[in-house]
Amino acid sequence: MVKKAKNVKNKTVKKVKKNTKEDKFKAKIDKLNSDLENSKSELENIKDKNIRLLAEFDNYKRRSVDERKKITKYASESFIKDLLPIVDDFERTIESIEEKSPIKDGILMVKSKLEKAFNENGITVLDSVGETFDPDLHEALMNQESDDHDEGTIISEFEKGYKYHDRIIRHAKVVVCKTA
Repeated sequence: MVKKAKNVKNKTVKKVKKNTKEDKFKAKIDKLNSDLENSKSELENIKDKNIRLLAEFDNYKRRSVDERKKITKYASESFIKDLLPIVDDFERTIESIEEKSPIKDGILMVKSKLEKAFNENGITVLDSVGETFDPDLHEALMNQESDDHDEGTIISEFEKGYKYHDRIIRHAKVVVCKTA
């Protein structure tokens, strides 16, 4: 009976040893599967982060290009603003010389060349007289009563307005009609 008990004990020990080995392998497999799932999740997070960074970089490049275009497009704006009073002085000088003279012809020629250069570089004069007052384009210096014009119509202009590409660089200073 002692021998039988030893056999049963040995079989039980072998089963326990076998079970513990299987359990160890199953635990290792479970751990490896868990590590694999964690690695897959981490990889997905890294991929998502990478895609977001690429999109952010593309947006940055696009904004930089747009900004550079805008800077080069309007680079001359302050210089042009400095030239506008000179153009105004040419016009006042031309108006003050009544008779036809070589000086007046020379000033007209210089003014004509300056206007041509303005047009070639995207600078346009805002025609205001006879137009309806628009606060985005005009600056009303005064109102004047008149029966000859509709209310809100520009009667005269003190200073011309100018547009550089799509920006107003100087509003036209005008007199607006006010009905009596």
